[in-house]
Order: sequence, then C-alpha cells, then structure tokens
Amino acid sequence: MKNIKYYLKDEVLDGKADLEFKENSVITIRNLFEESFCEEVVDYIQINEAKIIEQYKNDKKGLVLEEFETDRQIKYFEYPFSYNRNLFGKFANSKIYKIAEVLLREEVYLFSMEIHSRIALGTLIPPHQDNAYYGLENGSALTFYIPLNSQNPIDGGLRYLKNSINKQFDHDLSSEKGFSLTIKDKEDIKLLKKIDPVYEPGYCSIHHSRSVHYAEKVPPKIDRGLVLRMSFFAINSKQKNNHLEWYERIVNKNRLQNI
Repeated sequence: MKNIKYYLKDEVLDGKADLEFKENSVITIRNLFEESFCEEVVDYIQINEAKIIEQYKNDKKGLVLEEFETDRQIKYFEYPFSYNRNLFGKFANSKIYKIAEVLLREEVYLFSMEIHSRIALGTLIPPHQDNAYYGLENGSALTFYIPLNSQNPIDGGLRYLKNSINKQFDHDLSSEKGFSLTIKDKEDIKLLKKIDPVYEPGYCSIHHSRSVHYAEKVPPKIDRGLVLRMSFFAINSKQKNNHLEWYERIVNKNRLQNI
C-alpha cells in the first residue's frame, strides 16, 4: 500500500500515531531496534534451533514445526524469553512498555513473547483477529510484530486490512496448522482496504487485538523470514466467561486435522 506512514518511536510516544491506530488498528515504526541486534538474534535462533526442537519436541502447544522431507524448522515457538532471558529480554524494554501504554491508554503487562517463521512453501496465515484467541471483554491488547530480517507482503509477509479497534468479527475453525481460527464470513472483510508494510530488520508493526491480518502462502525460493512477536494486555483486561473451554475445543480440532 502506498503512502504508509512509517513512524519513529518518539513520534508514537508523543501521541502522533494515536488517530491512525484507532482508525486502522495498526501502525508501523521504523528502526525500533538496531539492525545489528536483529542479525544477532537471527544467528542465535539458527545456531540453537536443533537444540530448541529437541528440548520442546513433546510440547505440541508451545512448539509448532514446518516439516519437510529432509528438514524440520521452527514455525512457532512460545518460550524464547525463558529459553534465553538475557537476549530476548532486550525486546521487552521500558520504551516498548511505554509505547504500548500510550496506544492503549492503559497500564499494561507482557502477556506473551513468541518466535514465528515464514518459510518458503510454508503455510498461509488465515485472516483473523487476535482477540478471537484471547477472548477479552474489551479487547484491550496489542501486539508488536518485529521482523528480524527483510520481509515483503507479496512474499508471505504479514498483511493488514483497515479496521477500527472497536469492530470484532465472528470466528470459526481454521484448517491451517498452528492457526486454529479464522474469520467466519469472509464477506464481512471483502471491502476492507489493504495495508501492506514493507519491513527492514528492526521495523515493527503494532496492531490492536481487533486488527484484521493474514499472510499468503510463502512462494518458493524465498529466504526464511523470522519474526519476534510480543503481546501486551491492559492490566484490567478480563477474559469472557467460558472462552478458554471454547478455545481448547477449537485447538484440539485443529490438531486432529493436522496429524
């Protein structure tokens, strides 16, 4: 999408991105982290990937793999912070917390930190809103999506659809491995305008829990894309009654489809 505004972090801290975040449910920041730091993290993940897979191979929730004839690679890993707190803890610094609080206008806590991979010929990400997974009554949460290397939406990078932070769509079971939910009626989002950030290492999209986002299947001969993803919840967030039970049923159905 042309004319995307790439903010500096100080502009966001000064409130200059508030209106766009409210209307589009997503903003993009350039140079949130140093490129050299992102390269260090990519190297670390690649060097330690086999160890991570071996250590968490029986954890079907916290580790999802892309499996090929001669190789296995991490598609999703839920525990980078506990695996190496010194390295991955640098992402969750005080300025990141402050940016989250400025955008949500509430005090926040770190809910999750994950590694995601976009691998050549890897699966698509179906259109969804994160709050379908969270089940928060007020949806007061956001996610920092931080590509650790260059990524483009036409090559399987994350894409957004312009949607107010106040609009939640119904979701249903997805057949995609590792992504158990998708928007139920695609007609609901058919006319929403695309927002397609192009990322350099250390750039970041910040999206609200009601942001609609997705990714196409990764084409062949595309370098692996690695992403660090952090989600923050407002301190006073509350989960809807019975959401956890409903979500567990959905996750189990998705796993059975992908055995």
